[in-house]
Amino acid sequence: MPPLALSAPTLCPRCDSPSGLADFCLQCSLQLRQCGNCHGVAGPFDRHCGFCGFELLRGARRSPVWRLWLLIALVPLAAGLGYGAWVARLPMAATQAVGSAVRPSPTPELRPYQSQRLHVAYAIPRDWQAIDYTRSSDAGRTMPFVVVAKASSDQQAVSDAKGDLVGARPQGTVLALGRPTIDTSLVADPSAPAAVLTSEVAPLAASPPSGLKVEVVRPVRPGTVGGQPAATVVLKLTRDGSTYYLERALVYAPNGKAAPMVRIEALLPASSWQSPDHVAIDSIVASVRSG
Repeated sequence: MPPLALSAPTLCPRCDSPSGLADFCLQCSLQLRQCGNCHGVAGPFDRHCGFCGFELLRGARRSPVWRLWLLIALVPLAAGLGYGAWVARLPMAATQAVGSAVRPSPTPELRPYQSQRLHVAYAIPRDWQAIDYTRSSDAGRTMPFVVVAKASSDQQAVSDAKGDLVGARPQGTVLALGRPTIDTSLVADPSAPAAVLTSEVAPLAASPPSGLKVEVVRPVRPGTVGGQPAATVVLKLTRDGSTYYLERALVYAPNGKAAPMVRIEALLPASSWQSPDHVAIDSIVASVRSG
């Protein structure tokens, strides 16, 4: 009979799992029968190498390269510090450009107005101009809308189009506000701005006037303006190489015998779409109240 020590199962010195005749422990993957430091032969029950004294439980020595993970982890930190130093040395104009990309455009300071005949109160930026065409004393003729323009020279373009901004060709941003008579015979609920606005926009998008291309940038969305039910839509208009964005909002704000829907329609050149003018238009729309 062979000695018991030679016939006993070989155990892993790290986890004491039977390893049989394998060169690696099937449980913890420790390299067996070989020292991880000097690669000398190790016995089945050795805890330390008989050649160099290395503790076999530790397995093979790691390469010094593994310590480079610390340097790799420092790369994002160094990149952030370098970017901060670069921004600190930028000229003032470039610094403002970087800041404007992060910070939204500030809300413009508004001044209040009111149209007695339209029964509508609104507010516009202080450097913009508003003409209430419902009062003949303002423009020499009476028309059922108010025109707000960033440049006074664009007032004529909107008045010539009789408030229909789809056919207007202004140089800058303009806005028309009124209580038009809207055909709601095909709308199930005439007091629902989203349904009424859809009935207006759908024919325009499906069959635009000749020479005009109409694209829906943002479909009809219901919401509220001044606590009243409202809906908005954004269209992209292209004609003769010129591109405009048309933002139309309907607000259900009945007041006496006036038409129940208030329409706010803004026309912006493509260059003014993502600009402070866009913020100003949103501020004007949000200020509309029945009054």
